[in-house]
Order: sequence, then C-alpha cells, then structure tokens
Amino acid sequence: MNHRQCDRQNRDPLYRGTHVEDIVMKALIVLPIALTAVVLASSQTKSGHVKKSQLDGVWELVSGQPLPKGARDIKVILEGHFIFSAYDTENGRPLYTAGGTYILNGNSYTEHMDFASDVIATGLVGKDQQFTVKVDGDTFTQSGTLTNGKPLSEVWKRVN
Repeated sequence: MNHRQCDRQNRDPLYRGTHVEDIVMKALIVLPIALTAVVLASSQTKSGHVKKSQLDGVWELVSGQPLPKGARDIKVILEGHFIFSAYDTENGRPLYTAGGTYILNGNSYTEHMDFASDVIATGLVGKDQQFTVKVDGDTFTQSGTLTNGKPLSEVWKRVN
C-alpha cells in the first residue's frame, strides 16, 4: 500500500471501517430526497405545474402522530405518488419514511405503501391503506385504520 492509498483510507469513510448503521442512516436521508426529486422532475416534464388532484402538493403534519420535540413530518403527494418523511430538525436525522402510490376517488383515499423504514414498516408495506380525506382550503384531514390495526387521524397543512 502506497502513501496515497493510506491517505485516502484515512479521509474516505468508504475505505475506513464504516458501520452498517451509518450506511442505513445515509440511505434513509438520501432515499426520500432522491424519490422526491424524481417525482417532481417527472411531473414537470409531463404537465408543467398543473395539479392533478386537490391533494397534489407538499404538506406538513400539524396534528395526529405524536412527534418528538423539534421533529417535522413532510408529505409530498404528486400525480399518483406519495412520500412522507419525519426528521429531527436539530440534527437532520430521519425518524421514519415511507412512500408509494395513491388513488383518490372523491373523499376515499387509498395509499399503497411500496416502502417504509423499519420503524413503521411492519404490517404496512405492500398493502393498501384505506382512508377518508377532507380538504378544507390549505388543510386536509386523513383518517382511517391501518392494516396493522392502528387507528390514524392526521391533519396536514399545505406548505406550497
């Protein structure tokens, strides 16, 4: 091993003995951002800024799921896809994330969860989650019972 290889090993975490936890945390940060970028880029190439449904947009959770102090939960709903991610605003670490596709028919809203972080994945991934939604201006309420049996009632406020 020459001097350059040693120097690179000391500076590059991929060469150092990284921990699986660090890799998973980085993936949880990058995945929601990458998926959001793909969905937003796809929507701009297909339809400009035209909204397809009353739910299309970026939303912030204002009540429902208990979040730790300083945490924020953001949901992006766009052209049949959704992704949400909660993170600690002080250190930027993700708390949980999930996403997939949705169907809106009147006030009947069904999310099909394609992926989710371990914290919330059990009994949800690969299944349809049935909700009733009510939109009132820049606020929407989503309520129902998840396939894992947990009742859910959330209020989201439009960010954009």
